[in-house]
Amino acid sequence: MTKNQNLWNNFLQGDKSAFSEIFLTFYDDLLRYGRKLSGDQDMVQDCIQDLFLKLWKNKGNLKPVESIKPYLFRSLRNHITDSIILQKPRISIDEGFEHPFEITYSHEDFLIARQVSEEARSKVIEALNKLTIRQRETIYLRYFEDFDFKTIASIMDMNIQSVHNLLYRGMKVLRDLLLAEIFFIMLAKSIH
Repeated sequence: MTKNQNLWNNFLQGDKSAFSEIFLTFYDDLLRYGRKLSGDQDMVQDCIQDLFLKLWKNKGNLKPVESIKPYLFRSLRNHITDSIILQKPRISIDEGFEHPFEITYSHEDFLIARQVSEEARSKVIEALNKLTIRQRETIYLRYFEDFDFKTIASIMDMNIQSVHNLLYRGMKVLRDLLLAEIFFIMLAKSIH
């Protein structure tokens, strides 16, 4: 049994210090992910607090988990979805409904090597922000949180093949956008 599984099991048995350790260990990751989903830090902090209150109240009904972080990410995602829907009660949900998340990438998300120019960094961020909402979330979970496909599927409530497809299409769009950018830069330099 891993340390996290022990921690979770201790929490399920009512250990307040285990509960506190879970909160402190995962709070920053949850806040960062929640801000990516909604952009409203106050709402995200409220959702995290609400999530942990519900966890404590329902600890007797919860089951052991393999990994705490994906469980908390999925729970927070559901809380944020509920909160956004409650804030906008007249939202119409049609066939093409995607969760109302707007993951936006910023310069702080990247630790690109110092040799890469600010212009290149801006182009990557601009390309990422042209992806669909779900593609951005999938890329965030895969490359920024380092979750595997099964875990991402669980967090996003999708099947694994859909996650693969989203990631593949997102990466293809990024490649095409960035290659087109490089082509136009080279074309412009050859004209001058």
